[in-house]
Amino acid sequence: MEINFTWYTECVCGAITLEGEDGLSYSCARKNLKRFLPSLDLRKVKRAYKHKTCCCDHCVNHYGLDLCACGSGEPYEKCDAGLEVCGQPMQKVGEYDCVVAKDSWLHGGKEV
Repeated sequence: MEINFTWYTECVCGAITLEGEDGLSYSCARKNLKRFLPSLDLRKVKRAYKHKTCCCDHCVNHYGLDLCACGSGEPYEKCDAGLEVCGQPMQKVGEYDCVVAKDSWLHGGKEV
């Protein structure tokens, strides 16, 4: 799926957060960008915020293309939290769903 990104910013944690024309945003560690967005050329994104942020969805909310759906903040391929959603990414390009609270690592996989 090709998304036309309108802006991006980089966090001190090393993640890039991009927003598309549809208003949806995606976060990913810079080192993993080509894996999840292979055709992305950051030089062609219309607006880049040159000052690094100090918090983002990736490091604060544990929300990103390369992070586990359980919310642990671990890469989804390496997460061993043992929850049903472990091993699945928190975000997928073109989809904008988030893990439900009852499945999250923060709640120990229990109903809240």
